[in-house]
Amino acid sequence: MLKINPLVTVYITNYNYGKFIKKAINSVLNQTFKNYELIIIDDGSKDKSVEIIKEFQNKKNIKIIYQKNKGLVVSNN
Repeated sequence: MLKINPLVTVYITNYNYGKFIKKAINSVLNQTFKNYELIIIDDGSKDKSVEIIKEFQNKKNIKIIYQKNKGLVVSNN
């Protein structure tokens, strides 16, 4: 019997969470389940978040979206 693992999408919305964003991203990357994609949405941060997020831009399975601040609801959609 062929076992197929589902693809899981994890998304992180960020607005000025530079203090926490690296830990959140590493939490996803350190999971044992590897059939995932990680989408990071930066909602116009004004702190060091963008620089921290850029450290992960060349990692496999990560897509990064930078946008002007639109708020949490719009970013989630």
